[in-house]
Amino acid sequence: MFGPLPILHRIVLGAISLSFGILAGVWIAHSTPLPIAISGGALAGGLLGLLAAYVLVHGQHEQPRPIRVTRRH
Repeated sequence: MFGPLPILHRIVLGAISLSFGILAGVWIAHSTPLPIAISGGALAGGLLGLLAAYVLVHGQHEQPRPIRVTRRH
């Protein structure tokens, strides 16, 4: 897990993980002799990619962020 990242980096990391999962699922399913397995492999790989993206982006414990308080008198 990478910790707190900016939103753009989270989106890029999620997209890379999702596409890698889909391609890995298609590649594994392509090596099986069943013709329907490619779409099922892509679906399973996509779900595993989403799970991997969630695990990479979200930490186990959220760290408290400091808040700046300005008081006006």
